Amino acid sequence: MTFTDSRKFLESGYRLVSQSQDLEATISQLVQKAVQISGSDMGSLYLLDDSKSVLRPFMTFNLPQEYVDNCKEVAVGTQCCGRAVLHRMPWVVEDMLTDPLFREAREAAVRSGVRAGFSVPVITETGECLGSLAAHFRQPHAPTADVVQLMELCASVIAAAIVRFRSAKPVGSVPPGQAHSVRSA
Repeated sequence: MTFTDSRKFLESGYRLVSQSQDLEATISQLVQKAVQISGSDMGSLYLLDDSKSVLRPFMTFNLPQEYVDNCKEVAVGTQCCGRAVLHRMPWVVEDMLTDPLFREAREAAVRSGVRAGFSVPVITETGECLGSLAAHFRQPHAPTADVVQLMELCASVIAAAIVRFRSAKPVGSVPPGQAHSVRSA
């Protein structure tokens, strides 16, 4: 992806966020677009609960419910998304069944058929880490550097949408940990 392509992608994403009347639907669209860019049909957006140092699903896309149920709270520093948040960098788990750092959710992977994933941190323009954007795969998988870069761009647009979404909602109006699950047709 060239610099010009990256700039155009970001401009169109930020324009979508700034013009959105339904930020929740916009965030859902952005997560779905990120998943498509990754080459998968499953993904998630987990948001950070700083008070407990855990991530909770905010938006899932085509993930088996059994996987989501078994990964309701992910401690920062564990699994793929927790490591992306802790280290503030993309984190890849090529094979959930053999990766020694994925032992906390190995059973969920076995039962649900989710086999690989990668996460990028969702970081605001001011440097606050809000959570993790992830793509999941049914077979062992490693993303290319270009795909990771595109997911990072998606995460920056999603960060802007979350900031706008939070500023538009009264405190406490969006229950923490209330996940929105989307299934493709």
